[in-house]
Amino acid sequence: MSARGGRERPPDDWQEYLHSLAVFGMRPGLARVAGLLSRLGHPERTLRAIHVVGTNGKSSTTRYAAAILSASGLRSGAYLSPHISGFNERVLVDGRPVTAAALGAAVELVRAESLRLPPELGPVTQFEVLTVAAFVALRSAGVEAAVIEAGLGGRLDATNVLAAPVVVLTTIGLEHTDVLGDTRELIFAEKAAVIGRGATVVFGPLDGLEAAAEEACARVGAHACLLGRDILVAGEPARFSVALAGERFADLSVPSPARYQTVNAGLAVAACRMLLGGLDGRAVRRALAATAVPGRLQIAAHEPLLLADGAHNPDGVAALVEALAGLERPAPRVGVFAIMADKAVETMLAALVPLVGTVVATQASEARSLTASQLAQRIGQVDRGAPPTPGRTVLTEPDPHVAVALAQRLAGRRGSVLVAGSLYLLSDLADLLEGGGAGSGRVY
Repeated sequence: MSARGGRERPPDDWQEYLHSLAVFGMRPGLARVAGLLSRLGHPERTLRAIHVVGTNGKSSTTRYAAAILSASGLRSGAYLSPHISGFNERVLVDGRPVTAAALGAAVELVRAESLRLPPELGPVTQFEVLTVAAFVALRSAGVEAAVIEAGLGGRLDATNVLAAPVVVLTTIGLEHTDVLGDTRELIFAEKAAVIGRGATVVFGPLDGLEAAAEEACARVGAHACLLGRDILVAGEPARFSVALAGERFADLSVPSPARYQTVNAGLAVAACRMLLGGLDGRAVRRALAATAVPGRLQIAAHEPLLLADGAHNPDGVAALVEALAGLERPAPRVGVFAIMADKAVETMLAALVPLVGTVVATQASEARSLTASQLAQRIGQVDRGAPPTPGRTVLTEPDPHVAVALAQRLAGRRGSVLVAGSLYLLSDLADLLEGGGAGSGRVY
């Protein structure tokens, strides 16, 4: 039975199969994932795991932690979402994506077992299949320790089948409020539900939810490590330190101008320290300095400067604005924006639009994306409610590649282009952001 309804010939290709599935589905629960893992011999139990949940910073923290584990002598793995150019980017072994063939073989195993699940459980979702396939692929690769990023929420997320001894909760912001709740307290409760008995939990900036964190840990006998109290991060991306548990890791750096990445790296250091019981400072320095995060202040080209960032909610956009304040962006400045319809569109636009003089409104291939014309209309509404900006121009181009080309022409060789608003937009532009356009393709 296809996720789109009706009986169809089963897709031949594993990627076609994944695309045929609903991403998250309409019937929440962990029964399908638990059933698949049981039938496949519980690959998730072969891993020493760090489970990463939160609103923003999950992917960066996951990448940094996996790199530290690898530098510490372990065969490490990571599970990330979403991908930018290919499904196999979601599963890393020692910092490198598994091959498409390896992930495809794992997906086919999961696909076969999914046909044997009781019909009353309902159809599997794309994220469920990918999550179970990731565990299978990591086991097949001989991974010893893995960092697993949650998808949506926590309590009913497909990754919440781990008995992870270490959990990281990065940040809490208003996102997916129709599913997770419309207050930070409700969203926190959904994400904190992954905390298991006796776990150590590394909390990022909680902004008033510290008491809730302590209470959530106390209920299950977990140990809370709070940023600013138990974990201290100080300095700038080029040189910062992390102090915890009586140890200090100094002279750390990350290849990014974004100050928020020092916090994500600090959470990763703390999580790995708690998992392993100790860390070598030289290994930590080497790991962080070599770990770039795609889609986070990525410099994809020069002349004009082409920046891409996956900020896709108000907190992420606020972090982007702060990071850009310390980065020289030559004028004229042009923005290429796409935003999902279920996001806090006006709040995001109120922060994004003032960053540029000209906006090219576009749209992502994801069905939830606002159309280019809808986004342009929303930009007009935001502009009408704000002080007038002389010379602001809003153009409409539905094709993201054409939109970027237009923005580059408008910026000229001496200007700059900012692509932001959606990770799906970055996925659609993957060929360009990986060096398809003129420039270095470096990631910062």
